[in-house]
Amino acid sequence: MTTPMGFRLRARAWLLVSRVPWPLWWPLVGVGALVMSVVPNQPTLRWARNFATMTGRTPRRVDVVRGLWSWARNTITSLQLVHWSPADFERRAVMSPDQWQRLSRAMAEGGAVLGLPHSGSWDLAGAWVCRRGMPVSTVAEELVPEEFEVFVRLREALGFSVYGHRDPQVLRNLVDDVHHTKLVCLLADRDFSRRGIPVTWHTGAGPRPASMPPGPAQVALRSGATLFGVACHYEGRRMRLVVSEALAPPAAADTHRERLTSMTQQLCDFFAAEIREHPHDWHMLQPFFDRAP
Repeated sequence: MTTPMGFRLRARAWLLVSRVPWPLWWPLVGVGALVMSVVPNQPTLRWARNFATMTGRTPRRVDVVRGLWSWARNTITSLQLVHWSPADFERRAVMSPDQWQRLSRAMAEGGAVLGLPHSGSWDLAGAWVCRRGMPVSTVAEELVPEEFEVFVRLREALGFSVYGHRDPQVLRNLVDDVHHTKLVCLLADRDFSRRGIPVTWHTGAGPRPASMPPGPAQVALRSGATLFGVACHYEGRRMRLVVSEALAPPAAADTHRERLTSMTQQLCDFFAAEIREHPHDWHMLQPFFDRAP
């Protein structure tokens, strides 16, 4: 069991990592990914199981190494973003002009809510739009206090407003932030409570039942903002942000629950299509399609 002192030391280590230049991490990350792919461990086995479900095929060793490399790249990038220059952000992230215009138009016409999967680097995505004049409001999982404080501090330095997921006022605060012209960005593929909205993931292994958090659709419906899905994947040394079309409930949806369910399923369909296309960049090292540890 990790002691409070251990948590504090690990939090300080995160801050130290944020100052080590990325080129120095390349060999360490490569070796670490190779070792994790060879030595049996639960996170890697879970990732491989999720990859197999999404693609319909058993991952090869090279797939596992690529997936672990992508996961490590995201972790280190999230810690180092605060030290990047404006030129670094423009060089390392990209979105098609028409999708940027779609997002900008929605922000000007009543606001936007983005639901994202754990793909690519969601912190880079948020920091990139912040740099382009869209301040981001988000929710972070409350880990141990020492680590939560470090990650909140780093994200606030990038321009984020960050709420803890246990905050009882989080939904109200997010709706208020939409009305104050903030872009609400929420990770939405994994349902920590397992009591979210039932959805069907269309995977390479066939339809799979799961649940997803209702947050993005709830904030959009309560605030009047437009809901979009956004998925990120790496293209060599840069990351691409892909924005869906606007996700709206069908006219036949009479109740709030029906509208919530429809919008969440649409978000799930967008996630599934993007993850099937770029499965190595989906950093799901936890149980997802089953409850096995």
